[in-house]
Amino acid sequence: MHATALDICYTIYGEATLSPEVIDRYYESSASTYENPVLTATSRTVIFDIFKLGRKLHALDIPRPLAALFTLLRLQDPEAMSNPLFQAMRVWNEVGHISEHESFDGQRKAIVEHTLNILVLPEIHVDADPHAASLFAASDSLIHSRSRSSMSSPSYHPGSPSLAIPGTSFTVPSPFHFQLHIMTRLSFNEQNRITHHRDFWDVKDLMGLLPGVSFMHWIGSRIAAKGLSYTYKLLPKAPKTEATTILTAPLTMIPVYKGSSSTRNIRDGDGSYVASQP
Repeated sequence: MHATALDICYTIYGEATLSPEVIDRYYESSASTYENPVLTATSRTVIFDIFKLGRKLHALDIPRPLAALFTLLRLQDPEAMSNPLFQAMRVWNEVGHISEHESFDGQRKAIVEHTLNILVLPEIHVDADPHAASLFAASDSLIHSRSRSSMSSPSYHPGSPSLAIPGTSFTVPSPFHFQLHIMTRLSFNEQNRITHHRDFWDVKDLMGLLPGVSFMHWIGSRIAAKGLSYTYKLLPKAPKTEATTILTAPLTMIPVYKGSSSTRNIRDGDGSYVASQP
């Protein structure tokens, strides 16, 4: 099942070939559901359309105006205009930890932790850590280069997208690189097909995809925590219950002599004196 879960992640979120036949092979025909915090799909056809749309966003290019006009008129644009005006976005996935378990009813499940990387304007970036990069292509070799031509390739996954400081060899982390941490839960039947596919992500990470929201959330969350602390301190306090301490003195034994007519005092255990008549 480990290989199946890994194949699913590379097929759905990665660069592997995605087709209706692949969905039919992985997902149960009669009972397959895909869910995330904003949508639910209950058929393999809808699941394929959603994943295929997401695949289109892996490489988002802005076409040249004349090429866009030729496309709208259903005309074949010249080859010189086939190149995009600029590359707007690149999206790739990094698979992390995969865990598997079997529930008490015999149903097998897999949990996959992975990160969705979004890089805006990839052409202005360089890879500060090319040794951590990967290339999903027919070639078995990896691209190790800090050139912008590598960054512009849809199949190139940079190790550390950065912005170069002009006139120097230094780079700074890119503010245009966003990450969404996703946890995927897959449920399998006896035929090793997926019956339920659900993606989870944190609202905090989702809000962090918007420019400036992460910093605002960082400030707002701390102000909210301080506000709750002050609110608790302003609440009326319950009166304290005074504890009564009882001091018990040890019983003092005073001998009483026979034949004596006098009354002697004997200290009781509570510290008081009681009279004892012989």
